Amino acid sequence: MPVAHSWLHMDGRPIEVDRWQTEITVAKFHAETVRQVQHDLNGGVEPIWADFARHGVAPDDWAHEAGNLMTTAGLNLLTSLFEGAGGNAFNHTNAIVGVGSSSTAAVVGDTALGGNGSTTTAYYQQADASYPTQSNGLITCYCTFASGNANFAWNEWGLADGSGGITAGGTLASVATGVVLINHKIASLGTKSSGASWTAQCTITES
Repeated sequence: MPVAHSWLHMDGRPIEVDRWQTEITVAKFHAETVRQVQHDLNGGVEPIWADFARHGVAPDDWAHEAGNLMTTAGLNLLTSLFEGAGGNAFNHTNAIVGVGSSSTAAVVGDTALGGNGSTTTAYYQQADASYPTQSNGLITCYCTFASGNANFAWNEWGLADGSGGITAGGTLASVATGVVLINHKIASLGTKSSGASWTAQCTITES
């Protein structure tokens, strides 16, 4: 569900001033597809979304879920940046995408995913190169989870912001400094297995 913030006219009618809409699409590449593209890359590096796209390789499967809960910490970050009161900018250097296996309901006070604490139940990493992007109120953030990472049931996801360099791992507070979980969504997106590569394609629309 979108999150709307509003004031009231003098006659009591609401004035909508902001709408927050988030979506995630997970592009799933099976192990055989990953090996095929990896073979074509110099040095056999793990492919990310841009590599699959450049080689004209379509995902083997998809998952999609709309809606996401903005956390209190995420709202504070957004308003602080708007007011010039400080905070980490949500750019490639600071952008973190996390997925986890917990299906415990998200609440506004969340500061990490429910699976937080182990790489077998949660995984956070930096967004793909050149992401996130922003255009006319649309923020797009792609993040490819390689064949050896985040191999569990994806039951939740969220975006986070941190500084000081991002080191992938299973505990949000340890992957960067000054981390803020911006939003949190419970969503059954499938179970990733070893050898597969999945790209989380996250969007935020402000209108």
